[in-house]
Amino acid sequence: MKLKPRPLHTIIVSSFIALVLLLGFPTYLYINKIHTDQLISDRGAVLRTLAKGTATVLAKNMKERRREVELLAQTPLFVQASLDSKEFDASLARLHRSYAHYSWIGLTDTHGKVLHATNDHLLGTDVSARPWFQHASQEVYVGDLHEAKLLAGLLPNKTHEWPVRFIDFASPVYDESGKLRAVLGAHAHWRWTAEAVSEVMPEGAAKRKIEIFIVNGNNEIIYPDHPEKMPGNPMAPKELKGDDSTFDNWGGKDSYLTTVANVGEPVADGKWPLGWKVMVRQPRSQVLSEVDNLEKDITLGLVAVGLIFISLAWLLGHFISRPIIQLAKIAKQVSGGDETIQFNVSANSRELKELNSAIENMAVTLLARKHALEDANRDLMSTVAERTAELEAANNELRQLARRDTLTGLPNRLAAKEQLLHEFNRMIRSQEPYAVLMMDIDFFKRVNDTYGHATGDAVLTHVATHIQASLRKTDFVGRIGGEEFLVILPMTNHAGAMSIAEKVRAHIESSPVDPVGKVTVSIGVSVAALDQSDAEMAVRQADQYLYKAKQAGRNQVASV
Repeated sequence: MKLKPRPLHTIIVSSFIALVLLLGFPTYLYINKIHTDQLISDRGAVLRTLAKGTATVLAKNMKERRREVELLAQTPLFVQASLDSKEFDASLARLHRSYAHYSWIGLTDTHGKVLHATNDHLLGTDVSARPWFQHASQEVYVGDLHEAKLLAGLLPNKTHEWPVRFIDFASPVYDESGKLRAVLGAHAHWRWTAEAVSEVMPEGAAKRKIEIFIVNGNNEIIYPDHPEKMPGNPMAPKELKGDDSTFDNWGGKDSYLTTVANVGEPVADGKWPLGWKVMVRQPRSQVLSEVDNLEKDITLGLVAVGLIFISLAWLLGHFISRPIIQLAKIAKQVSGGDETIQFNVSANSRELKELNSAIENMAVTLLARKHALEDANRDLMSTVAERTAELEAANNELRQLARRDTLTGLPNRLAAKEQLLHEFNRMIRSQEPYAVLMMDIDFFKRVNDTYGHATGDAVLTHVATHIQASLRKTDFVGRIGGEEFLVILPMTNHAGAMSIAEKVRAHIESSPVDPVGKVTVSIGVSVAALDQSDAEMAVRQADQYLYKAKQAGRNQVASV
């Protein structure tokens, strides 16, 4: 059974209802799925940044304290003065005042007896059994967090909560002949971590329930103090990796979005590793609260808009359908061959009146113009396609020309800057370094002055070709001006960069150019680091090393 077509009025109302549903349902799904996933990803990135920033502050603080103690032990006073000199007391006091969280600083003899100490605390005490003394008798030492009840009892502030914990920093003291003559040690109060964490904690973190934890090498929470007293008695996740941001229950019922960052070791070469990590978490309910609120607002908004749309559709359908029905009846008469029909429609708008007149005129000319319109349309489409292809080809050629050196065919300075920014951003994401080579043709001005610019151009082309031949497929080389070339070596450490630079230098030196003869280059090598503020810093360093190679006699590779 064939269904009768629905009236225009009904179609308009139904279309508006369908439009509201088609727009509202995908929006609702987006909020529930795509936006939720994106929000979790973005929030995880924020927490990772906070974890890395906290880890950096902690590592920097411990390295500064270690360096202070190490440098003090190397001063002339500690190296040369008699161990019973009162000047040691003044020196220890100055260091003690320089940092608010030093609780005790002392100097012992080689047997572990405390000879000098701030505020005379532990003076004369035998500390030979203490790990900081035993290790620092051999080399600079930074100890893990530990309790020190004897020292804590001597501190003037008795309001602290037990147990009081400290970090040890110690260094051997050698005389001028290199023989051990004393040990310098310092205890920093653990409260410095609270100050360090407060420096990086973002504004409003408490309101958003963001929490920072410090975990030791045994995966035990060492900050905040007394985690067992916190709600839920949290236990740090064990399997979380540095680039992860995942939900974990921390040994309880509630789920937290959690991320982790390793704290850099305060002593180089892996000596006395602490294995600390910074973990940042935020409750799942807090992370998704913005989604819940937005979902409610969108739902209410869609319902309100839907009701308004349906009402307007009902009125609009009634207003539009009446004169259109009249025009439809007239059109049927025209299609039946009636050429005497009068197009007198009770139009309720200027547009419908114009439509009535246009249909009347169109009935006469429609067939005649139909074929002409089809031909014109075909010609137009062909012309548009041809012009589009030509424009695209021209744009591609312009893009290539803007980034290529016309003489050597290498990428130019613009392309080199783009590649540098790309490698710098890749390094930030992947934590993998890259190397930069700055090279300059030696005595190139002499070549131009002696043989002319045509020969100089031939030398530039020759050097560019041999640089490319000496590099890997993944490496980048560009001419950045005059006789200067920039090479970018992705995922390459200092040793690899020096090897490649020497290979380039030797290859060019062993390939003479007629009539100039042997041509040489000087090369500066730099490796980009994560603590550099921008992509140009490594280039500036490489340029300084290039100048160093020039000063040293040219035709060589220079670096740190």
